[in-house]
Amino acid sequence: MELKEAAQKLGVHYQTAYRWIRAGQLKAYKVGNTYQVTSEDLLDCLSKRNCPIAPPSGIKVRNWEHQASRLKEYLLSGNEAGARALILKVAEGGTEIIAASENLISPVFRELGEMWSTGKITIASEHRATAICERALACMMQNLRGRPRGIAVIGTPPGDQHSLPTSMATAALRSQRWLVHHIGTQVPPEDFIFIAKEVAATLIVVTLTHTPALDQANQIETLAKTQGIRSLVGAPGMTIRTLVELANARPIVDNSIAAIP
Repeated sequence: MELKEAAQKLGVHYQTAYRWIRAGQLKAYKVGNTYQVTSEDLLDCLSKRNCPIAPPSGIKVRNWEHQASRLKEYLLSGNEAGARALILKVAEGGTEIIAASENLISPVFRELGEMWSTGKITIASEHRATAICERALACMMQNLRGRPRGIAVIGTPPGDQHSLPTSMATAALRSQRWLVHHIGTQVPPEDFIFIAKEVAATLIVVTLTHTPALDQANQIETLAKTQGIRSLVGAPGMTIRTLVELANARPIVDNSIAAIP
């Protein structure tokens, strides 16, 4: 049969069937200026397309400490290619973003924070490491298909300059089908609410790693409550997984406290 007839039987446009031929998904024979498809090859194509593809088995990370040690070495030396390849390999192997954030990225940055506080590394080295990880996370982020769970606005309050927790929270919620507006660091409370109302947000997430910024975070929470918007305020040492669980749960009250690393 000619390609046009084959396309009709496959239920696709002629150009789609032509692309399948070019990609090797549909076997055909060039006869003059047209393509011919046999009934056997047509049925073979249908069979393959109707057969569900098994998901990849994934890579089970058996030693997170070893992977974290490797990541720390890459970050301290400024080896962005190595750090990004390690993070993306773990993600592509089937490890969820939440697990990668908790078991790989967060432990490394806790250690880097301690190294900075004791003078073992400079603030420039810590900032470089943060930027590298944020760019790797950006490569992992995607808005999944399907009905969104809700719309979230994520940032830090004035006085908190730590951007990595907001990036991890954004990646984690997007992996759960949230539409996320990542507004960065040191955002005034009134601006938080303005953006949230502008995008019709159902959730505000305030990441917090610097305790003196708590008053500003509480002000954002109070303003959100007056507007009927649910808010989750983080705390040092808490987890991304807790944030996701609270965000996905139906709240009993207007506001809840979320845990952010």
